[in-house]
Parts: sequence; C-alpha cells; structure tokens
Amino acid sequence: MLKQLLLWHRRIALFCLVPFIVWALSGLLHPIMSHFAKAPRINATPTQINVQYLQNYAHLKDLLSQKQIERFSHASLVSYKGAYYYQVRELKLNHIAMHYLPLRPHLPILTDEQYAQYLAHKWSHQTISNSKLITQFSTAYPEINRVLPVYRFTLENGNRVYIDTLGKRITAHNTVLRESLSYWFKQLHTWQFVGDRHSPWRIVPMLLISATLFIVAILGLIAYSMLWRRIKSSRLTKQAMHRSLGLVLSVCLLGFASSSMHILIDKFYPQSFRQIIPDNTLMTRALDHDPIKAMQLSKGQNFQLVAIDGEIYSQIPLSEKGATQFSYWQDTRTSKTDLQLVQQILNEQLNISGTVQHFEQIDRFGPTYGFINKRLPVIQLRFAEQPNHLYSVEPHTGYVAAIEDTWQSARNWHFGNLHKYHFLNPIGKGLRDSIVAIICLGLVFVAILGTSLYFARAIRQYRIKKQRASHHKELLKITKEQAE
Repeated sequence: MLKQLLLWHRRIALFCLVPFIVWALSGLLHPIMSHFAKAPRINATPTQINVQYLQNYAHLKDLLSQKQIERFSHASLVSYKGAYYYQVRELKLNHIAMHYLPLRPHLPILTDEQYAQYLAHKWSHQTISNSKLITQFSTAYPEINRVLPVYRFTLENGNRVYIDTLGKRITAHNTVLRESLSYWFKQLHTWQFVGDRHSPWRIVPMLLISATLFIVAILGLIAYSMLWRRIKSSRLTKQAMHRSLGLVLSVCLLGFASSSMHILIDKFYPQSFRQIIPDNTLMTRALDHDPIKAMQLSKGQNFQLVAIDGEIYSQIPLSEKGATQFSYWQDTRTSKTDLQLVQQILNEQLNISGTVQHFEQIDRFGPTYGFINKRLPVIQLRFAEQPNHLYSVEPHTGYVAAIEDTWQSARNWHFGNLHKYHFLNPIGKGLRDSIVAIICLGLVFVAILGTSLYFARAIRQYRIKKQRASHHKELLKITKEQAE
C-alpha cells in the first residue's frame, strides 16, 4: 500500500509540476506589490461645503428645468475653486451623463473630467496629466476596486490615481511598477489570458489542477507520515530532506489548494448585484423643497437627493469623530431614516424585503465588512426571513456594496486564513507576508527536489535495466559459443 501511495504521489505531482511552480512563484508578486511597489498614501479628505451665508443662488429645480433634465438619479453640491455647482447625474437609457450646474451666473462651465482632475490635484498636490475615463475593469484597475466609472490621472511622479466623482473619493492609487506586477499576477496566478473572470474555460482547468494538488498533498501527508520513523532516524540526504519538508509543507499546500477550489467554485456564481446601477429615479417636477436651505437649517456639510416612498428628500451628512450620521430634510427635518431608505433600495434593486432583524451603520472596515468592498459608510441589514444574509448598502449613492451569506462567510474565512494567512495579522503584515513567502519558496524547493529525485531514480533504473540486458545478452552469446 505504501509503495502505491508513493507511486501515485509522484505521478500526480509530476503532472501538475509546471502550473504549481508558476502559481507558487507568481503568488510572491502579491506581497511584493504590497511592500515594494506601494504608492504613498494620499489623504483624500471628504469635500465639505459651507453655505451658511450663501443667500443669492439659483435654485436646483429652476436649473434642471432650464437644462430640460426631467429625470435624474443623484444630485449633490460640489465646490470647484471656491465656486459652487450642483452635481447632477442623469440616466439616459444605458448612458450616464454628469452635469454641473452653477449656483451663480457667469461661472465657468465645469465638466465631470475637470472636476475629477481638480480633486486629484487638490488631494495629491501634484500636476496632472493623461486623463482617461475608465468604464471597464482591467489588469491595471481590477474588479477588486469595485467602483466604475472612474477617471485615471497620471501624477507628475508617474503614479496613477483613480477618481470617483459621484462618491468624491480616490478608488485606487498605484505606481507604474505595481500595475505592471498586477498584470503579471493576473496572467500567471489567475490565468486571465485564458478567459474572463467567470469563464468555464478558465475556471475548470484551474479547479482541476487545484484538486490535483490537494490530492498530491493528501497522498504525501499519509505516505510520509507512515515513513516518519525512518525519516527522523536517517541521515540527512536529499530524499530525507524532501520527505521531511514535504511532510510539514503538505499541510500548507492543503490550505492553499482547498481555498483555491473554494474561490474557483464561487466564480461559477457571479455577484450580479455589483453590476446594478442605482436607478433612484428623481423627477424634477416632484422636487418641492430647496436642498441648500435644508443644508443651512441642518448645519450639514452637503446634501444628496434621495427618493423615499415616492417623495424627494435631502439626505444631509454630518461627520463627527470619523462617523457620519444622515438626517432627512425637506422644508424641515422629517422622520425618515436610513433604515427606510436602505429597505427601499434592497426592494427596488433585488426585490428583497422582510422583518428587520439587525441594523447597523459601518463607518470603518472591519470583520463584517472588509476593505475589499471599498465603499463607506454603509448600512448593514439582516432580515428575519434570511438570517444568514447580511446586506451592506451605501446610503448616499444607493449602491449595494456587499451581500454576505453562509457560503460567502466561509469562503472569506477559508481564503483569508488558509491562503493569505490573515490569522497572522497580529504579528504584523510584513512578518506575515515573509512567512507566506518562505512557505511558497519551500514548496517550490520541495517540488523541484522531488522531481530531481524522481528523474535520478528513473535514470538509475534505466541504466541498471540496460546493464542487465547487456549482461544477459553476453551470457546468451557465451552459452551459444559453448554449445557450438
């Protein structure tokens, strides 16, 4: 039995040797990107508007009527070089148009690209060049960034910054080296060259090899455990080194392979909610209050128009000590709440409703809402009818930021702890990534050492067989000569 286990362990390991080494070595690109190709942090402070003493200004409804904008989805206020504009997003079929309507006459025309460039310059304090509107995810701006559309600008130091004008935030800030490494990581580690993110042509081969590596680790773990007495008592040889290191690192390989399978299986079920653009249809004729007046009364920092139960309200944010609280106003403060708005968003976008079991606002990334989701702040909601589903909604844009169920929670835990080793975070990310890198290099070393031992043994057996055949041939010749 032991011989059979070792035989199949060798054969299967040889079958997936090349993709395994490519995966292990390309996996090192991730910590390299994090520690050696990371762009310096940009403090993108939220844009706060002070209109307490603003008296003479054009009303939003009048400007919308002049521009013949009858339906829109979002409206807020922006500041551009000391001047104020209404930022209005209009949805025309599948086309998104962003308008900037000046509060006072004779102000210069402002476009969405100009405003994005203004934010990039204001936050980075660098000159800007090479503007480009990004409407699709790519290797340079992968799906992990979540937010589209965005503008990409090249800074004077060569770095690239991505600006979301609707959310008034930076969604990514990368060095050229990081984007180059990201390209090769996608090609070599996630096989992007084979197909798109959810293509079966890409998922099935990767799943097959991951399962094969899992079997290799299981066979090696069982076989070398049975050989442990012989291994620990033998002198240090290549074979003993391969078996002892393999016994230890096979546990790590089980974690890498199983978490990869978990992620790949999940790719068969795309998260379609991420592609939904919030309709939040607002009719110009239904706007019967002045949002700037609501800002002045509430002493808030901006407004966002939202529709709740068919009526338009000014959602006023007020940030204190890193937390943002929203209130809802018309001519006076109303009794509308975040809960009502989020319930309506989930009902309209996902046709989900029920009895609320859990309700919480999240202002920082944490255990229940990771940095991967990008959007903040969000309202988290759980219904009694679906206690295993946790919905996270960004209230000021209407986007559903995340949906986590039992499968997603298990996948996140599995991948986070057995693939990226997040359980080592308390000792520091640098030390954690160093340990992961050592494990990856150790696995490659064991694989190469095992392969060299396999071929050395095969060559040795071939030579012995050849010598035996030659010796046998000579014996036959001698016997024949004697017979004659």
